[in-house]
Amino acid sequence: YTRYETEFGGGKNYEDIVSQFENVFAHMYDKRKKLYYHGWDCSKSAFWSDKQTGLSKSFWLRAVGWYTVGLVDAISYFAESAEKYRERLIKIFRQTAVGLENYIDPDKKMFWQVVDRGGEEGNYLETSGSAMIAYAMMKGARLGYLDKKFAKLGEEIFNGICKEYLTETDGKLNLGGICLMAGLGPETNRRRDGTYGYYISEPVVENDAKGTGPFVMAYTEIKRL
Repeated sequence: YTRYETEFGGGKNYEDIVSQFENVFAHMYDKRKKLYYHGWDCSKSAFWSDKQTGLSKSFWLRAVGWYTVGLVDAISYFAESAEKYRERLIKIFRQTAVGLENYIDPDKKMFWQVVDRGGEEGNYLETSGSAMIAYAMMKGARLGYLDKKFAKLGEEIFNGICKEYLTETDGKLNLGGICLMAGLGPETNRRRDGTYGYYISEPVVENDAKGTGPFVMAYTEIKRL
């Protein structure tokens, strides 16, 4: 959306683009945990949502990863003259990155599937979200949106993925630790309720594009270090 607006729209919809990120930050960011919930229902009617806040129950890593990548990529696509819009998103991006730094596993240098519950029974270090955040941190540092220390952190996360889940068999690489999918609802699938038990119950697979894609994206930033 941002790239299209810059190349073809003349910037007339920049305010709409920024407001979408700001709405997520305003409604879904937990200032105490410094993390984003997976979902928010403004009507507070969805079975998975809290009836007071509309928020889902957990912090799912790949949801956080998508938002973080969306931030850094969108910021990079604004026209040079759109500094006021870019700065609004950089402010959110910096808070997001600083918050995530607290959840990097100190030994494995990755993030957990349910981000704030590392080491609990059934939880696991997850590849796709870790790769997304590694990419965003390294790109953000390279472009000057984040402190340069985040380039090192992103590199450590990437290397952590390689050590934990990248293997070679008969000359072919395999990337494991990828959550196949996760979601909230619909009403006809109440198993997808946003609980801790739900997120750790989804299949963990190898070589799924939702993991290999972000891993390659992160590698492109490794090559730029």
